[in-house]
Amino acid sequence: MIGLGCPKQERSIAKSKHEFPPTCYLGIGATFASHAGEIDQAPPIFQKFGLEWLYRMCKEPRRLFRRYFTYNSLFVYYSLRS
Repeated sequence: MIGLGCPKQERSIAKSKHEFPPTCYLGIGATFASHAGEIDQAPPIFQKFGLEWLYRMCKEPRRLFRRYFTYNSLFVYYSLRS
């Protein structure tokens, strides 16, 4: 499990992907920080609909907007392209 946050964890996985099969890597982002109590967990309604990222972005828009907009847009683009 790699919890460095985007894009650090993705770069780390890409750099070491030759060491283990791809199924051995799991990018978990802020999960460690959430369980350690460093950041608030989203309310249950956000969790139920998979919108914890939206809750975090509303709490820290200056830090997370560019990251989420850039990388989520790329994910959607490449998903639709394939």
